[in-house]
Amino acid sequence: MNDTEYKAAKSAISAQSTDTDRSETTPPQQLAPPVLKGINIEGVNQNEAGGFRPPDTHGAVGKTHFVEITNSHLDIYTKTGSRVKTISLASFFGYTLKTIFDPRCVYDKTWNRWIITADAFPETTTVQRQLIAVSLTDNPLGSFYIYKIDINTRNNDDFWDFPQLGMDQDSIIITANIFGPTAYRTTRMFAVAKALLYNGLGFSIPIFSGLKGTLAPPIVLDQNNKSFLVAAATSGTTITKYTLENSSRANPTLTSSTITVPSYSLPPNAQQPNTTALLDTSDSRFINASTQSGKSLWQAHTINSGGLPKPKFYEFNTSTNTVAQSGFFSASANSNDWNATITANTTKDVYVVWSSTKQTATTHAQVRFSGRRSTDPAGVIPSGSVLFQSTTFYKPTGANPERWGDYSAVTVDPVNPLKAWIVNEKINTTTTWGSRIGQIGF
Repeated sequence: MNDTEYKAAKSAISAQSTDTDRSETTPPQQLAPPVLKGINIEGVNQNEAGGFRPPDTHGAVGKTHFVEITNSHLDIYTKTGSRVKTISLASFFGYTLKTIFDPRCVYDKTWNRWIITADAFPETTTVQRQLIAVSLTDNPLGSFYIYKIDINTRNNDDFWDFPQLGMDQDSIIITANIFGPTAYRTTRMFAVAKALLYNGLGFSIPIFSGLKGTLAPPIVLDQNNKSFLVAAATSGTTITKYTLENSSRANPTLTSSTITVPSYSLPPNAQQPNTTALLDTSDSRFINASTQSGKSLWQAHTINSGGLPKPKFYEFNTSTNTVAQSGFFSASANSNDWNATITANTTKDVYVVWSSTKQTATTHAQVRFSGRRSTDPAGVIPSGSVLFQSTTFYKPTGANPERWGDYSAVTVDPVNPLKAWIVNEKINTTTTWGSRIGQIGF
């Protein structure tokens, strides 16, 4: 939907009092979710990052470092919490023609490489750059191969937006929504062989178009030759699943199917205490890459639950196209919860991070985390813990709602799969954002 339709839909949802059964948002608390296991530190803030909004907090953990990436900045920390590098994305990519945004970062634990991506605003009606950086080693402070790809392949004033980054055993996978001057056009996807990217070689690849948006690629943890991408519509009872095969070859294939899920709809915006200013909870899209291992594909999105925004997680069975388990998670029954990201390790231990507020208490935006063990009852993620509690509301422009997100990140530690690292947005002052980084685990 276009911007006017989106605002109208969000306003209509906020005016409603009930939707789905809120009882799903109060899971039993007898489980032992992850707890803080190491650092809990300040990440980059709006002033350091160049003043851009929203921050698009993202990052990944490797063997020795955590890399945080935001609009439009790159910051590298040791695992003990020392920031050892801070640099603008323009300097990092060596690209200054247009502003860089929508950054993502993943760590390939099989080949010990960092992959960092972002896109830039269009240079002309025929040129827009997708930027890709691949490290030569497992050290993010070392050298990177840099690619600056023109992804306006149709030369028709396309705008490549909200790219997502995933990978399978052989390829790096990138998806994006395509807009024209006035409206959404389509969603596209391409995959590039790691054998080419990791050796600094050039490539020519097919781009799939006409796909459902917003399309989340997977992070594939095993050697499956099939990679599964999923998209959730604004509302409905199905998830679209795409099966990508031969991703690293000249003739990859992509086929679609659907997974039936309980009915869901657009989440209302999040309320804040001590102000009428709302925070934008986005739509029902999957905001980050899925985690794929065996027949399991893990995802989460924010939907309407009892007139409040609440994240819902899924374990999809990719063999039968069914939901193996699903459930809501939130701080409490009356909290606003959104901007959720999920990941899992190969033994199906799950970690989640999200944002949370309460209008009826002095609960300004929290960075919150939780998770579940593989042996826990199906469909349950407890309310978890607070990594950081903001002390004021966010109202930088007077717009209502104010932009938030657009995403957070959680990644499993490649050294210890019972630990994970999280990063998410917080509020420093009523007009400036900050970020918080933490290590959690079982």
